[in-house]
Amino acid sequence: MVNKRPGRPARPTDSKDRILRAAQARFAEHGYARTSLRSIARDADVDHALVSYYFGSKEGLFKAIAELSLTPAEVLDVISDRVPRDQLGRALLEAALTTWDRPDYREGLAQLIGDGLAPPAAQRIFREYLQTEMVARLAAVIGGANASKHAAALASIIAGIFFTRCILKVEPIASMSRADVIRHHTPAVNAILRPPPPTRAGAPCGTRR
Repeated sequence: MVNKRPGRPARPTDSKDRILRAAQARFAEHGYARTSLRSIARDADVDHALVSYYFGSKEGLFKAIAELSLTPAEVLDVISDRVPRDQLGRALLEAALTTWDRPDYREGLAQLIGDGLAPPAAQRIFREYLQTEMVARLAAVIGGANASKHAAALASIIAGIFFTRCILKVEPIASMSRADVIRHHTPAVNAILRPPPPTRAGAPCGTRR
């Protein structure tokens, strides 16, 4: 029998995939606080040290799962290259809602995020994700001097739809059709994406001559 050195993977991709799948299932079923690295390692049939080797900690593993699950940021990269600017707002909403409304994705991610909101580590993870992935990518698409502010406003709308519809289940948005949600939110999203009209040189806005 050959003894493998702890933390040294024989087949990195296969081992990491098994760990990620096991972690996603554990977090969805038991939440962040009640999931341990040892339980994930047991489900993935790998040494506990291997989980630490790849991800460092439960926080690092949770971050990896969040980046795999929160697909709107990845979808943005695709649709921003294919969709005209004047249709981007609707396309963003449709892509996000199409993903969230899949029963397996919706319930699993809602459980994952709902349980993960309490621990400070999980809050830091989602804040970092929104800032570096969602806001930064949206800012690059929007462009302009205030791109980061506009991107943050847009990310707050998209995240707000998810929380009110999928986690808090606020009515009537929780039971609205996807088309209705898109129709009601598209004007607000388009207002952020639409560049402001150029200001005329002269007196500052709001002042009289």
